[in-house]
Amino acid sequence: MTHIQELTDSELTARWRESGSQEATEELHRRHHRALVGYARLCSRDEHTAEDLASEAFTSALEAVRSGHGPHGAWRPYLLTAVRRTAARWFTTERRHRLALDFEQWLDERDPAVEDAETWVVRQEERSLVRRAFLSLNERWQTVLWYTAVEQEPAGVTARLMGLTPSGVASLASRAREGLREAYLTAHAQDARAGEECRHFSALLGAYVRRGEHKAGRALQRHLGSCARCRGAVDELTRLNDRFGAYLATGVLLWAGPAYLATRSASASLAASADAGPARAGKGGSPLTRPAALTAGAAALAVAALAVVSLLPGDPDTEENRPVRGRPSPTVPYTSAPDTPAPAATAPSPPRPVSTPPRPAPATARPSAAPAGVPLAACTGFDADDGELKPAADEHDVPRSVPGWTHSFPGGWRVDNSRMPDNGVREWRGWTLTTRDFWERTAPGQYREDFSLGRRVIAVADPDEWNDLGEPSRTSTFDSTLVSPACATPPGGRLTLSYATHYWQLGAQRGEVLVSFDSGPDRLLKAYAADRFDSRESLAVTVPRGARTVTVKFRLRDARNDWYWALDDVRLS
Repeated sequence: MTHIQELTDSELTARWRESGSQEATEELHRRHHRALVGYARLCSRDEHTAEDLASEAFTSALEAVRSGHGPHGAWRPYLLTAVRRTAARWFTTERRHRLALDFEQWLDERDPAVEDAETWVVRQEERSLVRRAFLSLNERWQTVLWYTAVEQEPAGVTARLMGLTPSGVASLASRAREGLREAYLTAHAQDARAGEECRHFSALLGAYVRRGEHKAGRALQRHLGSCARCRGAVDELTRLNDRFGAYLATGVLLWAGPAYLATRSASASLAASADAGPARAGKGGSPLTRPAALTAGAAALAVAALAVVSLLPGDPDTEENRPVRGRPSPTVPYTSAPDTPAPAATAPSPPRPVSTPPRPAPATARPSAAPAGVPLAACTGFDADDGELKPAADEHDVPRSVPGWTHSFPGGWRVDNSRMPDNGVREWRGWTLTTRDFWERTAPGQYREDFSLGRRVIAVADPDEWNDLGEPSRTSTFDSTLVSPACATPPGGRLTLSYATHYWQLGAQRGEVLVSFDSGPDRLLKAYAADRFDSRESLAVTVPRGARTVTVKFRLRDARNDWYWALDDVRLS
């Protein structure tokens, strides 16, 4: 069994969402507490206030996770932002006198007649293009950038926290840095203040920063001479190049980013000089993984936070608990279809002697002809033997010795391609069962290899590769649904659907997770319209009263020559 301290933040989050594990919560608290208190100290007047501020921010993060918001893996920047937002809320209460004077002065930069402190802080977040670009990245990229550039953790520590090798950390960080620059340019072009000319030149600004003014065309130079916004973007990109960690901390945290960076740099240097051994809890190493010296009050608050969050009323499938669209978070919208009215409850029959024939079912009972369903464990996938996988057909760049692919799924799973055209690359006509090795070889360098949560055999819907033969997307769209067997629903009315996902968004492409009960209409559990790389999802499923079977469906639709969706380790429990 894997020790709790060997799990990544994403795995701890999944464990907490699935079972409310107090052990997972305590490990997350231990792992991040010291950094939170350090940043809270920059916002407050004394150590005691910093402890209270950090604990309240941690509690708010748990509440967000409980309701479907919050981080999956990028906990550290999320928690630090929660500290700053919590401090801004305190500013409007009697606890204002407990905040640091310079933090109060920062908030007093606003016009109090126009907006309160919380609204002003949210507006500052929206105006920060660095922050918007950072949050648009998948959480895996956010995590590796934050730990390597801001926390300044050694590659070995970051590798263990993310389930990578040290060389994998360097490779991922390099791609993530370039991804942040591209995301910044996208945010610059899409900003509401951008004019048509700004959008036209935005794609050239990155090359301008890399190559210098002497390589810029005359039109771009004229535009920069007259546009303060684009000159500001060039300045920010230059700072990202020259002082990446400091400017990333400043752009994301808004308040005291350089000061926080200095505290982390000092902590990292102290840890390196004190202990060069393995960075595991209880074995020294980085302050990120060494047990935090919690005060009794802070530890009690963390346990109390778990109790409060676990007792929150409501259900993620109900209207009042759905995430609000437009939140400043990189996670994708969560949408739930309205529940259909449950059949009227039938009063139970009184106990009868064993020898008495059973009473006929009342007229309002569910018809006995409804299927009982296969065991719930059958809704777990996917596994296949090499003998079931075919060699390459249209994918000529993959050796035929490499297994392989098939459209035949084991265990009662099936693919609905009734809306799918019968052309394109054969391997990718609809959902495909394939090995990671086969899929990654089809188009190296397009992040397929980043699906680290996927095991050897995974399910893939790949319209990008499907379109490479005959360009079927010119006249048709990719629309395929992966369907589980009808599994028996247990008593209790509540299920959890979890799975590993690797989703890359482009164009009108949409991913949907649906469920249906007793072969009834589909209900939307989650919709994907933004990148969700290498993540673990955990969704609550409310079972209608009287339902006997549940079917899970993963649909990728409205895709042309777009990107892909990969799945593995689907569990319904």
